[in-house]
Amino acid sequence: MGTQRPRRLVSLRLSLACLAIHLALTLALLLVVESRQRAAIVHQMAQRGETMATQLAAVSTKSLLTYNFVTLEQDAEKIAQVRDVLYAIILDREGRVAASSGHDEHQGMVLPDTVSQQVAQVSTMLLQHVPPSKGTAEHYDIAVPVIVPGSPEKWGTVRVGLSLQEMQREIVRTRLQVLVLSVVGVASSCLVAAFLTSQAQRADHGR
Repeated sequence: MGTQRPRRLVSLRLSLACLAIHLALTLALLLVVESRQRAAIVHQMAQRGETMATQLAAVSTKSLLTYNFVTLEQDAEKIAQVRDVLYAIILDREGRVAASSGHDEHQGMVLPDTVSQQVAQVSTMLLQHVPPSKGTAEHYDIAVPVIVPGSPEKWGTVRVGLSLQEMQREIVRTRLQVLVLSVVGVASSCLVAAFLTSQAQRADHGR
């Protein structure tokens, strides 16, 4: 009887150690998977947003040069109908709103927010993360300058806002999958530990 208790304690400690290692590895795996998945989705969204903004810039160039605001508004509204697109904004060469999907009242304005101020300075594609705020969902703002071949100056800027809701849903799904696998792994570890402990106890009784 005197040797059974120490053996049980050793078995219990080994089981707890294995459980702690398993949980640590699971947490590390979850962090790595989420980080890589987020980076991959951000890259895909940046490419998708740049493609849409570049296409809108190409379509809008002629209308910007001729100050055809009606056509610009139609182009912006068309892009805004695409899945996950929150808005499409076209700025003229002075940085004023030439067209803004769903916000005709913004036409002719210089938008004062920080994101818009950064956009006014761009000469190449710019991706900005916009955190959630009152009335605004978390999203990426992708800005592409409108360049006319043969002209050294920028004739305008196109902005597309892409929602991050789908990305968040994908990350949540991945978290749940990893957690389910972790729970199964922990349960399996506990069963194995219990079985080994039981076998050790039987061996002790047999002696």
